[in-house]
Amino acid sequence: MPEQSQHDRPPESEMLDVGTALGAVCDAVEEAAEDEALRDAAAALAIRHTEDAAAIAAMTNRLLTRVEGLAVGVERIPVCRRGASGVGALATWERLKAQGPAPDPLGNWSYMRTLAHAARGMVHSLREHRAAEQPKVFIGRPGLPPLTPTAP
Repeated sequence: MPEQSQHDRPPESEMLDVGTALGAVCDAVEEAAEDEALRDAAAALAIRHTEDAAAIAAMTNRLLTRVEGLAVGVERIPVCRRGASGVGALATWERLKAQGPAPDPLGNWSYMRTLAHAARGMVHSLREHRAAEQPKVFIGRPGLPPLTPTAP
């Protein structure tokens, strides 16, 4: 019969809080996705209108995917806390979805650039909201010891 090993449970003080760990992982994944969206937006804004149509189409497809994902996050922020960049970016996204690129020679290029601006606005809104939601650990007072947020 194979020998079985006995696993002892670590003390409560050494146990990892699963909720905290998952929250940290989710924040890291969201920030990485936001960084990718910002890089794509910057690359899109650097593309000249004389670039070939295939490069513009490829960047537009990447931005469409990024903005669609970011929009879900911005929509989850309560309307009263979205800020101007979030409200404007969502309105731009809805307009872009409804209208599509204009039929003029610079239509696809302009559409791509507007998507890039919407992506940047959405990332700004998400990061602004995340920063506002983080609890403050200490309240600094010049010349006096810091206070905890729960101090009277």
